[in-house]
Amino acid sequence: MQKTGLVWVCCAIVMMVLCICTVTAATCDAPPKSQVFTLQTGGCNQSLAAVPCTENFLFPAESSPAGDTATQYYLDFGDGELPYYGFNDFASHTYNYPGTYLLTYQAGTACDLWTFGNTTLVVAAPPNYTMALHGCPVTQPQAGFTGAPLTGIAPLTVQFTGTSTGANAYTWDFGDGTSSPAQNPRHTYMTAGLYSVTLDARDICTNTVSTASMSHFVTVTVQSGTLGITTVPPGAKVFVDNVFKGVTPLTLTDTSSGYHVLLITLPGYDDFTTSATVEPSKTVLVQAVLQEAGAGNVTPTVPATVATTALIRQNGSVAVTSVPNGATVMFDGQYNGTTPLIILDVLPGNHEIALSYPGYNLWQQSLSVGSSQTTAVNANLVVSTGQTGNTGSLTVITDPTGAQVLVDSDVKGVSPATIPGLTTGTHAVLLKLEDYYDLSTTVNITAGQNQNYTTALRKAYKPSVVETGLAGLVIVIVIGAGVYRLFRKDEI
Repeated sequence: MQKTGLVWVCCAIVMMVLCICTVTAATCDAPPKSQVFTLQTGGCNQSLAAVPCTENFLFPAESSPAGDTATQYYLDFGDGELPYYGFNDFASHTYNYPGTYLLTYQAGTACDLWTFGNTTLVVAAPPNYTMALHGCPVTQPQAGFTGAPLTGIAPLTVQFTGTSTGANAYTWDFGDGTSSPAQNPRHTYMTAGLYSVTLDARDICTNTVSTASMSHFVTVTVQSGTLGITTVPPGAKVFVDNVFKGVTPLTLTDTSSGYHVLLITLPGYDDFTTSATVEPSKTVLVQAVLQEAGAGNVTPTVPATVATTALIRQNGSVAVTSVPNGATVMFDGQYNGTTPLIILDVLPGNHEIALSYPGYNLWQQSLSVGSSQTTAVNANLVVSTGQTGNTGSLTVITDPTGAQVLVDSDVKGVSPATIPGLTTGTHAVLLKLEDYYDLSTTVNITAGQNQNYTTALRKAYKPSVVETGLAGLVIVIVIGAGVYRLFRKDEI
């Protein structure tokens, strides 16, 4: 009897665990459906007004339509004080002055999908209250952030750390359609791609905002599996997504996970077309019995969409990142720019890529580009032996970002950029950005140290079309008046 009871207890525990796992599994479908905001009566809205007063707030949220629960909450109290961010759906705050305050509240899922709302709180002035002068100290926020890891296989969780100064409210844009108000958020990227990250750092009292943005800051790749292909007879050519991979029997150990179209050809035999879905860290076997051409045999049927896809040759792309940024990219022997970089309109097939950076060893690799696919290249450059003792580095940050950085007339990347491997001494730096004046300066590099250079670029004045037209009209009028006076003089 005791044994039977123990079995029932174990079964109950297993069922509870399964239920919990089912409920807490994130689907990342949408933000919470709605959020309710309530405040405690008898706090700051009590019948006999008094300040300071403390108010308690409650702001629970419903799950998303697919069942994602709210796991993080945010509340701006509206009085310029530090807002609340945390994992509880309640908060308490003390108001020191009477007034009307706009409260902004949010609730987000673990996937950083948020719902928003606001309400008004009136803190009444006590009888015979003498209004006290209060205001905000002048401050100039400076946004900044780091993150780690910045490359990896999906799903990739990145810990972002805010390095902003003079700010107490934050708005992150992770580049994948999600956001966060946390100062140091932890975000998970679910799909492969290159993601740009933007942070708005705000002084909530003066509402002054500073923005920092990093283009192609996070690189997420797809985990690979193994694709094995055999044919009867052997020796057939294999094309995966229109890219030639070899001759059967063939084992492809670094095939990106997902759906692929296979075309197998052998002279004297009908082409064999099929598809395969590769799962991460798993092996998929494809066995094809080829039919002699003209033998009247029927080629195995495949969906029309698959057959069409195999015949259409669409170009792909290559996303290139490096550590450090700013490496020169040579693709099939042609210069394509500096990292981070996306090379568009690449013909499907095998290609050669090489990355170079002063003070680092040359990095080279062969890669395959599939039809309508993006191939990710993540290069960790290695410092050349004997260079570290005589070199330093330079970090260039500009407002706005995206300026081309030239050091000693050589292109080193796009701001923000860190340029290692610079010899000790003075170097000439030139910053170029369209619609802005060029900026020239010099920096002094010390061996083994990083020199920071931050600057704002001055926007170049360009007359509008109307101004240009008016100027031209004035010139025509002046010339016409001169010609007219000349003719009149001749008549006299």
